[in-house]
Amino acid sequence: MAEYLVSTCGFDPDQAAKASKLLGRLESRHQPDSVLGFFKSYGFDNTQVKKVISVNPRWLLLDVEKTLAPKFRALQNLGFSCSDITHLIRSNNHVISYKSQNILSKIQLWQGLLGSNDSLVKLCKNNRWFLGYSIEKRIQPNIEILRDCGITDQQLSMILRYRPFLITGNAETLKALISRADGLGLARTSGMFLPTLSMLQTVSEKNFKACLEFFKGFGWSEDDFLAAFRKAPTLVGLSLKSLQRKMEFLVSEAGCAPSYLALRPDIFLMSLEKRLMPRHRIVTGLKSRGVCISNLSMYTYMKYSEKKFLQKFVNCYKEYPEFIELYNVAPKNRNAL
Repeated sequence: MAEYLVSTCGFDPDQAAKASKLLGRLESRHQPDSVLGFFKSYGFDNTQVKKVISVNPRWLLLDVEKTLAPKFRALQNLGFSCSDITHLIRSNNHVISYKSQNILSKIQLWQGLLGSNDSLVKLCKNNRWFLGYSIEKRIQPNIEILRDCGITDQQLSMILRYRPFLITGNAETLKALISRADGLGLARTSGMFLPTLSMLQTVSEKNFKACLEFFKGFGWSEDDFLAAFRKAPTLVGLSLKSLQRKMEFLVSEAGCAPSYLALRPDIFLMSLEKRLMPRHRIVTGLKSRGVCISNLSMYTYMKYSEKKFLQKFVNCYKEYPEFIELYNVAPKNRNAL
C-alpha cells in the first residue's frame, strides 16, 4: 500500500508509510484504482487527488458504485457543476464522509439561505469545517437567536457570507455577544448591530476597555466613546499604536479638536499615510499659495472619493506642480480606509 501511494498518488515515502497504517495491506489495485479513476472523471487533477486522499486515505477503499457515485449524482441534482463538486470536496471532506441524507439536508438549508450555489462553494472554500456543523445542535439555535433579534433571512445570508462564525459558533457565546451589544446601548434595529457583534467577537473586554481609556486620555467622556463606537464599531479593532499616530496628526498637525473627532469617529478608519496626510497637506498647501478654496471642513474632503478629490484639489491646479508631485508620490491605494 505504501508503494502504491507513492507511485500512484504522489505521496512522499513518510506520508505513504503513515497513511498505509490506516489502510492495511494492498491485496488488489482494483479498488483504489477505481476510486482514483472516479475522481479524475469528475475533473480532479493529480494534485487535487493527492490532497483529497491525503486528508482521508480510507477513501481509497470506498465502493465507487455504492458510495461515491450516488453522492456525486445527488450533488449534481442539487445544481452543482463538476467544478463546484471538486471545490466542495477539496475544502469540505464532510461531503463524502457523512451520510448522504445528512449532508444533503445541510446543503439544501444553506442553498435556501444563501440563494446560490456559487456563494455556498465560496463559503466552503473559506471554512473547511462548515458542512460539518450540526444543524440541530448549533446552526438552528443560532439562527433562532438572531431571528429573535429581528434579523431577516436576507441579513442571515449576509452574515453567512461575511460573518459565518455568528451562526457556526457556540449559542451561549452568541447570546453573550448580544448581551454586550445591548449593554453598550446599541439598538438591535441599527444597521451597526451586526458589525458590532462581529467586532465584539474579535475584541476582548480588556482590549475594549484599553481603547476606551485611550480616548479618555484625549478628553473624551465614556459617553463620547460609546457614541463613537456605535457609529464605527471597527474603531476598537485598530491598534492603540495606530490610533495614537492618527490622533497626534489630527490634533497637532491638522488642528482638529478631540471633541470634533468624537462626532466623526470613522475618520480614524482612514489610512494615515494613504489618505489623511496627503490630502491635508495638499489642501493646506494650496491655501498657503492664496488659492481660494471653499470653506470645506477637513472631514468633508477626507470623505470625498479619490476621483472627486483629484478633480477638486489636484487636476485643476497644474500651475502648482509641486503639489501634484507631492500627491503622486504618496502611497497608493488611497481609497483604502
